Amino acid sequence: MPDRPDWRDEIRRRLEPLDLTATREAEIVEEVAQHLEDRYQELRASGRDDETAAADAWRELDETDVLRREVARVERPAPLDLPPPGAPARGRWLGALWQDARYAVRALGRSPGFSLTVLLAVALSIGPTTAILSIGNLLLWRPPPGIAEPDRLAVVWFGRWDETGMSPSWLTYQNLDDAIGRAQLAAGIAGGQERSVSLAIPGAAPRTVGMSHATANLFDMLGVRLSAGRRFLPEEDRLGGTPVAIISDGLARSAFGGPEAAIEKAVFLNSRPFTVVGVAAPEFKGVSPMSLVDVWITGSTLGYVSHSDRPAPARFYSFIVRLAPGATFQSLESELNGLVQHLVDVSEENARFKAVQARVFPGLGVEPLARPRTQKMVRIMLLIGGALLVLGCANIANLLLFRTTRRQNEIAVRKALGASRVRLVQAQLVESCILALSGAAVGLGLAFLLKQLIHHLLFPRPPGVEFTVPIDGRILAVTAAAAIVSGLVASIAPAWIAAAGRGAGSIGRSGLRASARAPRLRGSLAALQLALSLTLLVGALLFVTTLRNLRAVDLGFDPQNVTALPIDLNSHGYSFERALEYHRTVLSELEAQGEFAGVTLAAEPAFSSHYERVTSPDGDQAAPVRAGSNGVTHDYFTVMSIPIVRGRPFTRQESFAAGGDPPVIVNETLAERLYGTIDVVGRRLRFPRTLAHPTRDLPIIGVARDTRARRITEAPEPFVYHPFGRDDLVSMRASFVIRSGLPSAQVSRIASSIASRIDSRVPFAFVRPLTMDLDRQVSQERVFAWLFGLMAALAFVLASLGLYGLVSQTTTERRREFGIRMAIGASGLEIVRLVSRYALMVSVSGVVAGLGLAWFGTRMVSSMLFGVSRLDPMAYVAAVATLVMVVVLSCIAPTLRALRVQPVEVLRAE
Repeated sequence: MPDRPDWRDEIRRRLEPLDLTATREAEIVEEVAQHLEDRYQELRASGRDDETAAADAWRELDETDVLRREVARVERPAPLDLPPPGAPARGRWLGALWQDARYAVRALGRSPGFSLTVLLAVALSIGPTTAILSIGNLLLWRPPPGIAEPDRLAVVWFGRWDETGMSPSWLTYQNLDDAIGRAQLAAGIAGGQERSVSLAIPGAAPRTVGMSHATANLFDMLGVRLSAGRRFLPEEDRLGGTPVAIISDGLARSAFGGPEAAIEKAVFLNSRPFTVVGVAAPEFKGVSPMSLVDVWITGSTLGYVSHSDRPAPARFYSFIVRLAPGATFQSLESELNGLVQHLVDVSEENARFKAVQARVFPGLGVEPLARPRTQKMVRIMLLIGGALLVLGCANIANLLLFRTTRRQNEIAVRKALGASRVRLVQAQLVESCILALSGAAVGLGLAFLLKQLIHHLLFPRPPGVEFTVPIDGRILAVTAAAAIVSGLVASIAPAWIAAAGRGAGSIGRSGLRASARAPRLRGSLAALQLALSLTLLVGALLFVTTLRNLRAVDLGFDPQNVTALPIDLNSHGYSFERALEYHRTVLSELEAQGEFAGVTLAAEPAFSSHYERVTSPDGDQAAPVRAGSNGVTHDYFTVMSIPIVRGRPFTRQESFAAGGDPPVIVNETLAERLYGTIDVVGRRLRFPRTLAHPTRDLPIIGVARDTRARRITEAPEPFVYHPFGRDDLVSMRASFVIRSGLPSAQVSRIASSIASRIDSRVPFAFVRPLTMDLDRQVSQERVFAWLFGLMAALAFVLASLGLYGLVSQTTTERRREFGIRMAIGASGLEIVRLVSRYALMVSVSGVVAGLGLAWFGTRMVSSMLFGVSRLDPMAYVAAVATLVMVVVLSCIAPTLRALRVQPVEVLRAE
C-alpha cells in the first residue's frame, strides 16, 4: 500500500457488490474518502509515520466490514416488520398486517372525503351486483330450503314433446304401481302438483292459499323434517282414506298459535273438513323457489276436496325423483322411458302412452320449460352486474392513483425509514380491502332494496301476497369475496407504482407528480369507465324503447282501472244451475254499487282463453280454424272498452240462458278469415262435432274489435265470444270484472262483503288489477329497462367522478406549465384547448370502445327487443350525446381552475 493511497479507487472496488447507482456511489465514495483522509491526518499528527497511519486508517474501516455493512443498511434497509406490543414473536407477519390495518383506519379517518367517495363507488357497484346474484341464486342455484341432499333430486315430466313444448300425459296410481315403482335407478319417486284452495279455520273468514296434492311418500322422499306431528301414512293415500293434511309452520302459528297446538285440529279446504296430522318445518314452503304452499294433502283426497261426483285418486304428470347411488340423470331418463312404454303392454287403456316420453330435469328449480329462458335472463343480468363491477374497480383504481400521487412524500419518508417495497404494497392493499369491505357493507343495504324491486318487476303478485328474496350465507360470502377481489385488483397498480418510487431521493420534491406510468393508466381506466357506461346506456335506451313500444301496442281493450276477482265454485260442489244463480245474484248486487262504473262476468278476464275449432257452414272454408273463445255477460264489451263494430252485444237474458242455440260474437280476424268480410251479422258459425256435442251452427249477432288475447307481441288471433250461460263453456272458475276508480284493495273489500252474504264459504282468489296481467306480459322487458337504466345512471355517475378526478389531477400537475405559458403570452382559449385536448383523447377512446362493446353485447338481447333494432341509430346517437355532455360537465371546473392560475405566483414558487 503506498504512503498516500488512492482512497477513492479502493472504496469503489469495495462498493461494487452493492450495485449502487452512479450518483449514489459517487456521493458515498466522496464521503468515505474524506473520512479516511481526516483519520489519516489525525494519526500522522499523533506521531505515526505515513505507512503506519494509512494502514491503521484502513484497519479501522475494515473492522467487521463497517463500510459494506453500514452502506448496505442505508441503501437496502431491512423492513421494519415489528409486531405490535404484546404480539407473539412467531406472528410477525400477522403483526405487520395488524399494524397496517390500524394505520389504514387512522389514515382513512384523516381523509373523510376520499374515504366516503370510495365507499360510495364500492357500494354502487357491489349493491346492484349482490341484488342480481340473489335473484339468480333464488331462480337457478339455491335449492328449496328444508330438503335433504337436493343435488340428487330432479323433476320428471311425462307427456308428448314437440318444438312448441309439451302436452301433459297423466299417470294414475295404477300406472305408478305398474311402471314407476319398478325403477331401479331411483331411490324414490313422488308425485306432487300445486294449486290454490279455499282455506277456512273455525271462527275465521275463508281465504285462498297455496295447496299441493301429493303421493304419501313426498315428505319421506324429500327428507323434510316436521315441526310437529307425523308424515302421511300409506293407507291415507288410498281411495276412501281419512282426509288428513300437513300444514306449514306459518299457518300453524297464525291459525292455532303454534305447531303443537295445530295437531288434530280441523281445517276446511273448499268447505271439506281435514284433520291436521303434521306441521312442516318453518323453512319448507314447497319444491319450487316460488312456492308458497300452506297445505299438503294426499292425492287420493283430491277428488274429495274438489267436490267431484265420483271421487278418484289424483293423476300426476309431474314427479320428483331421487337418484339411487351410482345412477345418473341420463340413465334414469332412459330407464323411465322404457318403463313408460311398458305401460302400453299392460292394458289397452294405456295405448296413449306410445308417444309419451319422460323428461328428467336435474334439480328443483323454476318450471322446467321456463328454465332456458330464465337462465338466459339471469346470464344477461349477471353480465350487467359484472360490467358495473368492472366499472367500479376502474373508478376505485383511479381514486387510489390520485391518492397515491398526493402521498408521494409520505411514501418516500416511509421508504427512507426502512419500509420495503413489499411492505408498502401490503399496506396499500390492506387499506383497499378495508375500504372495499366497508363499501360492501353499505352496498348490502342497497341490495336489500334492489332485490325486491327486481323480483317485483319480474313476478308481479296480487295485493297481500308477499314474497321475500333471501340473501343467504353463500351470497354474503360471494359479496365479501367480490369486494375483497375488487379492492385488490383496483389497488395493485396504484400500490406498485407508489412502491416503485426513489425513496429518500423523493423527499422534499413535489408530491403532485406521479410516475410516468400513472397518467397513462389513469387515462386508460377513465376510457374504460366511459366505454362501459356507453354500453349500458345503449342497452337502457333499447329496452326503454322496447317497453314504450309494448305499452303503445293497441290491445283492443282498456285494462286501466279494471279489477279481476276470480272465484272457484266448482271446487265447492256447485252444480251448473246453482252456479248460474250465484253469479246472477252477485252480479246484480255489484251492479247496484254506485262506486263501480261497470261490472261483468267472464270465464277469462284477459290474456287467457280456451280454444275451439270453427268453420263456415257455407263451405267457404273447408279446414276448421283454431279460434280462442271466452264466455262473457252482456256488459263485458262495455267494461273492457271493446267496441262492437257490427251488430250488437249479448242481452242480459242471452248472457245467462242455458241450452238451445245461443248466439255468438266473433272478432274481425275470424270474420275475415272465414268469410272475407266483417259484415257477417246474421250468418252462422259452425262448431264441428266433439265428444260432448254434435255439430252445431250458431248465429252470429255481432263483430267485436280485435284484441290481443294471448300475448302483446302476437297479432290478434281468431276469437269467438259465447254467452256466459252456455252450459258447455261456462267456467265454474270465472272472474267478476269491475271497472272503478277505487284501488283494487278497496274494490275487493266491497265485492267480498257482498259475495260473503250470498255464500260465506267461497272467497275470491288472488284479486288483482288487470294491469298486473299486462305487467306479467312485459315483465322481462320491464326488468331489463329498469336494470339497464339504473346501471347506466350509476355507471355515468361513477364515470363522471372518474373523469372529473382525472382532468382535475392532470390540470393540477400541469399548473406550472400553464403558469409559464400564460407568462409568455398564452391566451385563455389556448389554456382551455390544452385542458380539453387530454379529456377529448380519453373520451374518444371511450366512445370507440363503447360502441364496439355495445355492438357486440346487443346481439345477446336482440331477440328480446320489440319494435326496435339492436343497431337503432337513435339509441347510439343519444348515448354518445349523453356521454359528450358528461365529459363537458366534468371538464368545466378543472378548466376554470386552470384559467385562474397566476403566472407571478407560479414563477415565485419556482
